[in-house]
Order: sequence, then C-alpha cells, then structure tokens
Amino acid sequence: MTSRSRFRSARLALPLALLAMAASQAIPAAPTDAPPAPSSTGRTTAPRDTEIASDRAITTEVRARLANARTLDPAKIRVSTTDGVVKLEGTVRDDKQRNMAMELARTVRGVTAVSDELRAGTD
Repeated sequence: MTSRSRFRSARLALPLALLAMAASQAIPAAPTDAPPAPSSTGRTTAPRDTEIASDRAITTEVRARLANARTLDPAKIRVSTTDGVVKLEGTVRDDKQRNMAMELARTVRGVTAVSDELRAGTD
C-alpha cells in the first residue's frame, strides 16, 4: 500500500470514527413545553393572579365584597363558583349596579371568568 492510499483511508476513517462516537452517546431528551392555557370567551382581559384559590374561598370573598358595596343589596344576588368561574344571579336596580357587581367579582384572586346572569330592574 502506498503512502498516498494510506493517507486517504486514514482521512476517511477519522470522520467515521467521530460519527460512531457521537451516535453511541446518549442524546438528552428535549424539554417539553407546558400545554397552552385554555381560553374562554368569558375570561377577563386583564391578567389575573394565577394562584389557585378554592371555589369556596372565592365565593366567600365575592359575597363579602358585594356586602361591603354600599349601593348593592347582597341579599338579592346569589353567588356560586365552579373552577374559578363566578356566576352572579339575581336582581339589581340598574346597569350601573350590574357593572359594579361584575367588577367586584372580577377583582377577586383566583377568578378566571364571571358569568353575568343578573337582571336589572325590580321584580
């Protein structure tokens, strides 16, 4: 074998050896991305605190805020919460009170959406 042919075979052997070494080493798994957050048409537009709060605690806080509002009658508003979605049912005097009740509920920690089932006017 001539020196030139030995040089060619050595030149081809080196990349093949490097390729074999790379293939034999473990390749770490790619990190998985977090699943995207579900969207809902009832979600509030402003980002909220994402700390998980229990539905019972959310309901209690919404009721307390409605009771502290001087212009609302909390006895006429029923509050329930399921998976962070607050449902307001009952009657209020006018649309101004409806908007106030909705905003009070939206600002409670853990609330992801507010379902407005309030009726304006007297029954």
